[in-house]
Amino acid sequence: MSRLFEGAHHINNVEVKNTEVHGNYYDFRTWASPSATDGALQLLQPHIAAGALHNSEDRCDAPKCHPETRVAVQEAILSWVVHEGGGGSNPAKDIMWVTGPAGTGKTAIAGTIAETWSKQGLLAGAFFFSSFSGDARRRSKRYLVPTLVYQLIRLGCFQDMSREVELAIRQDPAILDQRLEDQLEALILRPLRTWRGPVTPHGPIPVVLIIDGLDECEATRLQDKRGAAERRDEDEQFEILQALHRLISDVAFPFRILLFSRPEPVIRRFFSFHGPKLTHEIFLDHKYDADSDIALYLRAKFAEIRFKNPGLPDSWPTDDVIKLLVEKASGQFIYVATVIRYVGGPSKNPQLLLRQILKSGPRPDAKGPSPLAPLDSLYTSIMNRCPNPLLVATWISISAHPELEIALYGRKHWTVKYVQPSAFFWTTLLSTYPGEADDLFEHILSLMAVPPRADLEAKFHFYHRSFQEFLWDQERCVGLYVDLSRMEALLEERCVQVLKAKGPAPVLTKKEADYFMHRFLVVATHEGLHGSWFPWPSDLYEADLLACDVSWWMQRLCEVPEVEYRNAERFGLVYPWLESIHETCKFFSCHAVCRHWRHEAERFINVS
Repeated sequence: MSRLFEGAHHINNVEVKNTEVHGNYYDFRTWASPSATDGALQLLQPHIAAGALHNSEDRCDAPKCHPETRVAVQEAILSWVVHEGGGGSNPAKDIMWVTGPAGTGKTAIAGTIAETWSKQGLLAGAFFFSSFSGDARRRSKRYLVPTLVYQLIRLGCFQDMSREVELAIRQDPAILDQRLEDQLEALILRPLRTWRGPVTPHGPIPVVLIIDGLDECEATRLQDKRGAAERRDEDEQFEILQALHRLISDVAFPFRILLFSRPEPVIRRFFSFHGPKLTHEIFLDHKYDADSDIALYLRAKFAEIRFKNPGLPDSWPTDDVIKLLVEKASGQFIYVATVIRYVGGPSKNPQLLLRQILKSGPRPDAKGPSPLAPLDSLYTSIMNRCPNPLLVATWISISAHPELEIALYGRKHWTVKYVQPSAFFWTTLLSTYPGEADDLFEHILSLMAVPPRADLEAKFHFYHRSFQEFLWDQERCVGLYVDLSRMEALLEERCVQVLKAKGPAPVLTKKEADYFMHRFLVVATHEGLHGSWFPWPSDLYEADLLACDVSWWMQRLCEVPEVEYRNAERFGLVYPWLESIHETCKFFSCHAVCRHWRHEAERFINVS
């Protein structure tokens, strides 16, 4: 295990196969004698978050991996703990970051590993953050270090640390309210430097600390009469990451740290800076074959429901239903866990409840409480962390709405397909300042993937289909629902600004500008629209449209590759645009914008 035990004595190797520990070793999980640890434990106890322990009453209903599921992930983590580690040119990576979209089962994996490794003696301690827990201590960093220390000194092999811990607290009782950095030094690192090894000279020692849900750690809300800036959740999370980095950088620290969280911005930035040398990352995606795990989980849970309801046929639900649920889950365990909780609830008609779930879609007709309320709550919570949740919801809805597709023509005029524009096109069009897309999306990357800006063709990818369904359902998406008229209103506003400014707000390279203008002008002619949202004559934007440089836009239109083979003459290129402008005019009187654009277009054609 290489560096894991540098500075530690009397430690033998341990062989681990298929999550079982082999070899002769004493039970190092045996609690230390009360006389040795009572003082430290009594001093720590008022300052711990008991609900954050892996086996706490608060977590009695916490999700666990179903047997035979998530095997690949667990084996990858176990291999990192036992077999990977440095020496020479291969330095150890002492933090593993397990991350992925919301609902991929991170907490279930963490809980299962903590339970298993605790029984095997590999677990040194754990802390499960939770922003939804009724115990406020589970969402505060204040209780992290005392809780971990409390667990450590209860292990027999670390009992001699307790004397140093007790001494540190008695000498400075305020240490439990000080910065994490100071707590780590006084309560963990200094005692470890005096640690003489396990009292029994045989067998391994616990090797891993588990921290789950770091992204759910919240800042303490204190009223500051001086008007100072309020500390953010991200500040607390960053302080914890710095503290963990401090731990693994000290040679006296013999443990590895297994960290679970969503890929929130502050956490991503930290690991992108410290990452390659210190961190092994696992991203829970298709590589770990979640679909087969989900199908196995569903079959087992439906069997339990049938057992509790003897009247259900053995064939329920059918293989096709299992397959459909797996597809709807999109790799997210949170969806199927919610389904099972709903169908297997106190109701005596699970078949009816399952039919309700299967009918759930973008616009379910059923009234009453949604069977997906827990999932909706999760999505709402994540969205509300954005700086402007409603604007984010509008952008996302626009990017996926079928009525907002555009037409792309083949080399023959009669070949046409309607497609969703790329993520690059939408973010470029909708942005009001450079970098706005990054600001808006950075907090929801656990729900959707945003392609790199250099990929002009890639579209947004939603990790979970039910997230789209949630956004489009007014009854579920309370406070964040955006109807088509609101989407079109924002698009009209942004199109006007692009026309007036001769381009979008973000600074573009020539390649990016050509790509954007091409799509924008296809839309501008109205020939490229599936629906209709381009802004033509309206009193709301009259002044802006009258201020546009029409000749400049006519010239750009003539440069669009897709129209070169459709119309040979400039009038043929310009005419569809002018026709679309004129569509909203009254029979006897043209709108001022229409007169202005037609006049300038005629001048352009005549001059050309």
